[in-house]
Formats: sequence, C-alpha cells, structure tokens
Amino acid sequence: MSKQIEELPLVSIQLDFTSETPLYKQLYSLIREGILSGRFKGGQKLPGTRTFSTELKVSRNTVVQAFEQLIIEGYISGKIGAGTYITNEIPDKFLSKKKTQTVAKIKFKKPSLFLDKKIGPVDLIYRNITEDKITPFQNGLPSLEDFPFKSWLKIINKNGTYLPHLQFGYKNSTGYEPLKEAIAAYLQTYRAVNCTSAQIIIINGSQQGLDIICRVLLKENDKVLLEDPCYFGMKASVLSAKGKIYPTPVDDEGINIDYAAKNYPSPDFIFTTPSHQFPYGSTMSISRRLKLLEYANKNDAWIIEDDYDSEFRFAGSPLPSLQGMDKFGRVIYIGTFSKVLFPGLRLGYLVLPSVEMVNPFAVLKSITDRQSPIFEQIVLTKFIEEGHFTKHIRKMRMLYKERKEFLIEELKRELGNLLKVKESDAGMHIVGLLPERFNDKKVSDLAKEKDLIVYPLSEYVLKFKRGPGLVMGYTAFNKNKLKEGVQILKKVLKEFSIA
Repeated sequence: MSKQIEELPLVSIQLDFTSETPLYKQLYSLIREGILSGRFKGGQKLPGTRTFSTELKVSRNTVVQAFEQLIIEGYISGKIGAGTYITNEIPDKFLSKKKTQTVAKIKFKKPSLFLDKKIGPVDLIYRNITEDKITPFQNGLPSLEDFPFKSWLKIINKNGTYLPHLQFGYKNSTGYEPLKEAIAAYLQTYRAVNCTSAQIIIINGSQQGLDIICRVLLKENDKVLLEDPCYFGMKASVLSAKGKIYPTPVDDEGINIDYAAKNYPSPDFIFTTPSHQFPYGSTMSISRRLKLLEYANKNDAWIIEDDYDSEFRFAGSPLPSLQGMDKFGRVIYIGTFSKVLFPGLRLGYLVLPSVEMVNPFAVLKSITDRQSPIFEQIVLTKFIEEGHFTKHIRKMRMLYKERKEFLIEELKRELGNLLKVKESDAGMHIVGLLPERFNDKKVSDLAKEKDLIVYPLSEYVLKFKRGPGLVMGYTAFNKNKLKEGVQILKKVLKEFSIA
C-alpha cells in the first residue's frame, strides 16, 4: 500500500486583507517562509487552487499568480494529473537558520490545594497521578492474578458483537439502568442497604463520589466531622469545597460520638468508614452506629458512609451497613468496584437517601464527565447477573483471609518486638504499630529505597497523635511475595533501630 502524502494545512496561512501588499504576494511569501523555516516539508502536497481560493476567500487568479512565482523560483513543482508539491531538494543556502527558541516564563497563580501537605501523605497524592508498580505492601489493590479474566473477556466478546449501536450514544448520566438494578439487588441482599435503582448514581470510583457529594451539598464553612486518622481523599474534597474540618478521634468501636457531641454540637457533615475504619482498622459496633445516627439526626447532619472494602470480613456474622440502619434518611452510601474487582475498571456507585436528591447529583455528574463509560457498565452488569461477581467475592474472601493470617504470623515470627500487629477481622490491610522511639515516616522512606511500600500511620493523622505505625496491604501478594516483603522490612527496621 502506498504511503498517503500529507497535505499542507491551510490553517497555517493567514492573509491580511487590510494590508497594502497584494494578496498574491502575501500568499507567495507565507508559503516560501514556511518552506524555508522547515514548517512545510519537502514532498508535501499543496491543496488545489480552487480549494485555496475557497478556503482563503480570494480569487483563483490570486492563488495561480502565487504558485507561478513559487514554481519559477523552484520551491514547488506541478505534476500533471497529480497536483502541486513542495520541492524535495532546496539548496541549503536558501534554508533559514533555525533560531534558538526560548520559552517565555509565564506567570501564573500556583495551584496549591492538591500539592499542599495539609491534605495528607505527599507520596500517596503523587502515587494517584502515576502508574502503580505492584510492590509489597501496597494497600488497596486486589489480587489481579486471581481475577476471572476469561469470564470477563467472554462477556466482552459476546456483547461487543451483538450490542446495538444505539448503546454507544450519550446515555443517562446517572448510569446504565440494568447495572443500577443489579447493584440495588446485591446491596439489598448482602449489605442490608435500603434502596431502589432510582436512588443510585454510577460514578468513576469512590473519590469522584466524595467530590460530587461535597460540591452538591457542602457550603463554604460548613462543619465536617472527619475520622482521625482519616482517608486523605475525603480531606481533599472537603478543602476543595471550602468546608471546615473538625477532627474526631477513633477508638476500637469507631468514631467517638461522645467527643463529637461535647466539642462539635452542630455538625453539617460526618464522614465515616464504619465497616473497616481507614486507616486504623477498627469496625464500628452496633451501639456506636445507633448513637451516630441519633447524633446526626439531632443536628440535621448528613452522614457519608464510605463502604470501600466491606465485602472482606473474615470473622463473626456480617454487619449491616450504616445506611441499612438509618431511619432518618441521613446516610449517603458509597461503594466501589476498584477493591473487589480491579482498579482499572473505574466504576463505583452512590446510593442517595431519596429519589428527590438524585437530580442535582445527576446534573453535576453530567457537568463533570457527562457519564461513566457505557460499555464497561454493560459488561459489569452481565458479570453480576451471571453470578461471577458473588462467586469471585467468596473466593477472594477465603484467599485474603489466608494471606492475612500468613502475613501476621510472619511478622510475629520475624519482627518480634519491632512491630506489633493491630488485630482486625476485616479489610484489605493491617496496621503494624512501631516502638515509640521510631519515626514511621523515616521508616517508610527507608523502605521505599528498598522497593517496599509501607505507609506511615502518622501521616493520616489530623490532630490526635496516632502511631508510630505502618499501614500494610496484603491482598495483592502471594505467600512468597509476602515472605520476601517481611524480610526486607526486617532489614529496614533493624537498620533504623541501630541508626
């Protein structure tokens, strides 16, 4: 197949109709200058004279005069029946010397919000804008090698072949209706969430959900109770919406409502991760959940329930969602498929307290990105409807339990008094508490130099000192990788202890 010749773009030729210089001379000079500067390349085809005259809004005779002069001087040549081309060989003495280009220093207001250390761990912030390298003990990553990609690809192939073309147009910004119905059925059965599909909005991961909630409901200077320690993404969304953050300590039963009631009598929002507090790891007790709901209702406050990894509970009976216990219509529920399936899917969901609240959220979602990708939603719907989703969760629950127990045993055996594991019956990470003399940020930095990822607990703290400690993910790594990671961490802690 012959190579297609690129045609000279007319957008680069701008004539000045107010100038005293004849138009044909302007056109001649612009083409000649473009050739000599190297912007127009040898062998490049010029549009026909009719196209030139139409696009530049000049007479055809003007174009012909310019072309004739360029042909005489050897810059272009005509081929009968094939058009006009820029000459491939122009003597070097005619070529303009390339001037050294200098980039002007542009003054602009420095964006500070998402680069500000006040938001949270700088390493984590920058991790979110780069490609992840899967390294122990990276947190929040499922076992990708155990995902049933064969079943997923079968669904893709089947639906890609028979899907009506109309499905690829603009769709409802709240999401693909069959997917919302499948999610509602799943949540009702497995998370005791009270909802219908009409209350659900499909989002591109939980972080987008947090951002949309803050932009729709949060007014400037609204009081927002955040768990302390806290997920930095929620903190960033609150700061972006100019809300005021009120740190509330977390204990082994969850967010401390007594402290909140005493110190923050009239909050507007409460953010919580009741199933598995991030990052500390505690699970909110039933009595604490009831107390939180009463406190929110008394103060006319919204509760944002981030249920990011509730599927993975390894002991005891499953706890119902906070939303499922809510009789006051206070809870906005967030779920994500990034943790249970794979992060690259970029799909999650919001469950709003009422259908009446959906419209403003749908409007903002449409302004943000119009809609989540439709094909991925269709594939995920089939994946859920055909039973692959719940089957995969059951399999991963057993696998993660096994990996968690293995890691804890390795840490106890190899690290002894250097790291005390905080026990937890749920989630995708554990917290290892370090001796008081340790600096967990420096330990994290030293580990990073040895290609090991452990997150310093202290950097998630808003106000109340916690740690020193390390947040360690385990779900994405087999026993050999976990064992290797423990050995590297052992060297890091011993090196730090001696220093």
